Amino acid sequence: MVFLEDKNLDMRRYNAPTLCTEVAAIFVGDNGEPPANRDICVYPLGDTCQSISPLNQCCDPMTYPLLFPRGECSWNTGMEHVEERRTAKRTLVTQLQYYAYRLSQRNGFSILHNSGSPRHMQQNYQDAIAVVRKFGKPDLFLTFTCNPSWSEILNSMEGVQRPEDRPDIIRGLPHAHILLTLDSESKIRTKDDIDKFVSAELSDPCTDLRLFQIVTKCMHKCINSPCMRDGQCCKSFPKQFKDDTEENVNGYPIYRRRATEPVQVWKYSIDNRWVVPYNPWLLKKFNAHINVQVCASVKSVKYLYKYLYKGHDAASVKIQKEDALDHDEILSFVEGRYVSAPEAMCRLNEFNLSHKSHTVVRLAVHLPQQQPIVYQDGQEAQAIERAALRKTTLTSWFQLNKNDLSAHNISYSDIPQYYVFDKSTTNWKKRQRGGQNVIGRLPVVSILDTERYYLQMLLLRKSGAISFDDILTVNGLRCITFQQACQEYGLLRGDQQWHDALNDAAQFQSPRQ
Repeated sequence: MVFLEDKNLDMRRYNAPTLCTEVAAIFVGDNGEPPANRDICVYPLGDTCQSISPLNQCCDPMTYPLLFPRGECSWNTGMEHVEERRTAKRTLVTQLQYYAYRLSQRNGFSILHNSGSPRHMQQNYQDAIAVVRKFGKPDLFLTFTCNPSWSEILNSMEGVQRPEDRPDIIRGLPHAHILLTLDSESKIRTKDDIDKFVSAELSDPCTDLRLFQIVTKCMHKCINSPCMRDGQCCKSFPKQFKDDTEENVNGYPIYRRRATEPVQVWKYSIDNRWVVPYNPWLLKKFNAHINVQVCASVKSVKYLYKYLYKGHDAASVKIQKEDALDHDEILSFVEGRYVSAPEAMCRLNEFNLSHKSHTVVRLAVHLPQQQPIVYQDGQEAQAIERAALRKTTLTSWFQLNKNDLSAHNISYSDIPQYYVFDKSTTNWKKRQRGGQNVIGRLPVVSILDTERYYLQMLLLRKSGAISFDDILTVNGLRCITFQQACQEYGLLRGDQQWHDALNDAAQFQSPRQ
C-alpha cells in the first residue's frame, strides 16, 4: 500500500502519515461514512461457506482472536446493562458502550495489550461564523500540540511501552486548534499589544532559563522538521530578521525577530529566524508546543475556520503487489477515510472533537409547506404525515407570536436567546437561564433560490409575524411573492441587495462551497 500525495488534493486532509509506527484504518464510504453492510463469510470444518451477520456475537471472536483469547462471545443485540446502570429508558447496552468498556484500562489491565461528513463540517463552519458575526473576528489562534514527555503520560506507561502505544491516553495528538476572542478591554490594537501577547525570539537564558529550555526544545524549526519538503520549509522558515513588529501584512502580523547570535540545539545552529511564535506564559504553564498567532484581518479568520472545519482525514492510496504485471490500474487506486488510533479512541469514548463557547441554534427558513423531510425508502407517505403534525422552528415562532405578546419585539434570529425550542413538542418555551451564551443562526440561502432568499431577508427585519401571510402583508396590502414584499418595504431600492449579497459572500464564504 502506497500513500499518494497529489497537489490537486486538499493536502490538509490527504497528507500522508509521518510516523511509521502509527496504526490506522482506511475505509471507503460515501462522505466518509463507514460502509453500511459488511459481507462476512466463515468456513466451518467439513462444511461449505456460510455468511453471517456483523451483529452476530461470534463475529468478533473469529475476526479478532487476540482480543477474545478464550473465544468468549462479543456484543449482541440483547445484552442488558447491569442493574446499577439500568434506567427506564436505557436497558440494553449499545455497541459503542460495549467497545468503549472493552478497550478501557481497568486495574492495570487493558484489552488493547500493549491500539463527520462534509455537510456536517460546513454546518459547523457556518455556526462558527455566526459567532464572528455577533462578537467580531477572533483575536488569537493557538495550535496546541500535546507533549508526549509529560510526566502524567510517562508515569502511565508499562514496561517498554511508548506514548504512541497508548491512544487512550494521548488522545488529542497531534494537536488542537483554538480560536480566542478577547473582551473589548483586552483587544490587540497596536504593535506593543502584539509584542505583549506573542514573542518570536529566543529568550535570554540568564533571565529565564526554563523558558529558554522550552523554546529551544519545542518552539523552533530545523532542517529535519516534518514541514521540510526537498530542503524547503512549507511554512517559509527561516523568516527574515525584523527590528519591529508590523501589524498587518496579508492578514497576519510580521513579528519582531531581532538579529542575535545563534545558539546550538543538538547538532543544529538556530537563531530568531527559526523560532515559532509563542506566548511565554502559556509555554511555561504547559511545557508543550503552543503556536500563537494574532488574527489581523477577516481574511485570516476565514482561512482558520475553514482549516478547523476542513473535514475528516482522508487517504489516497495505491494497492500494488511486488512483481505483479497483470494488475488492474483502476481498481488498484483507493480513496477513503483515514481514522487514526487516537481519533478512534476519542469516538469510542464519545469525547467531543470540537467545542464552541456559545451554543448556536440553527433556525429553519422554508417556504409554506416546503419544510425539509427526512425519510427512508418506501416510507415517504408516513414521513409526510408526521411532518404535517410537527412544527418547525419557523412555524412554531408564528405560533409563539400569536400566544405571547412579549415575543413580538424579538426578531426571529434573536428568539433563541429568550426561548428554548422543545423538539419533543416542537414549541418555543420561555428560557430560564443561559440566554447570553446562545446565538440564533439562519441558514445560508443562495440568491438563486429566489423566494426563500427574500423570505430570509424579511425574517431578518420583521418581528412579531404570526404567519406567512402576515409576512407577505405590507401596509394592509397582501403581496403575491416575498420579493414583492421586499420591494414594498423598500429593501430593493437601487443595487443595495446585490451589494449586501456580495459583501456577505466576501466576508463569510470561500471559493470552495
